[in-house]
Amino acid sequence: MSIALLQEQIRKKKTPLVLGLGPDAERIPAKIRNSFTEMYGESVMATAEALRYHGCQVLDAAAEHFAAVVLNAAAYLRYGAMGFDVLANLAGAAKSRGLYTIIDVRGASASSWLAGIPQADAVTVLPWLGGDACDAGEEKAVFALVTTDNASAADTQRLIAGDRKLFLAAAEQMARFGAGLMLESGYALDIRDVRRKLDKTFLLLTHCTAQAAESAFDDYGHGAALVDSDIQYAADLSAAIEQAVDEMKEWVTVV
Repeated sequence: MSIALLQEQIRKKKTPLVLGLGPDAERIPAKIRNSFTEMYGESVMATAEALRYHGCQVLDAAAEHFAAVVLNAAAYLRYGAMGFDVLANLAGAAKSRGLYTIIDVRGASASSWLAGIPQADAVTVLPWLGGDACDAGEEKAVFALVTTDNASAADTQRLIAGDRKLFLAAAEQMARFGAGLMLESGYALDIRDVRRKLDKTFLLLTHCTAQAAESAFDDYGHGAALVDSDIQYAADLSAAIEQAVDEMKEWVTVV
């Protein structure tokens, strides 16, 4: 149900690009950081409030053009309880702007995170708990993270399980439980392999170019979304969004 809602919103916005939000605090504009440092001093509160303000600015710019946002939980949770408050607040802000909201928590249990941040439409989980990780209720969705882009990912994810790589086996199993799949992979071959095995499963792609992602989409531009996490750092948000959407259209047309 919930993933169908995401696809419908992508169709309305005519682009499969979604916003990735969860910046390195040192990379948000110095003017924003300095304003909150003046109010709260060099403190966790100053950083958290700067992230809150910056996030709302980015959401304002993205809401007209994008169907969804993926909030990187780790970027906020590193600031403890204040960071969690910012994460939950931004989830609510995204929903109020009409954005389908995915929290990238990479957790073991979808239900616990969705209970803690009820504004979210979906969360990401690790696949190793099997179907228990996918218990999200009828109105929510789960995306199982089956490939990551860290340096040692291949040590486990590309082990051979029978006649296929382990990440492909995990992807097939999670799809059986109704989960969408999240892939952090710039390799077009990985995306083709998953799509060849799972032609109906929705794919959420990060760390990936539009060209590499092309095979994830059907002839109508449906079936996947590409997360753009660079826009959040742009000096001119509107111009960066328009450029990203135009570049995506060179590879995928949504009808």
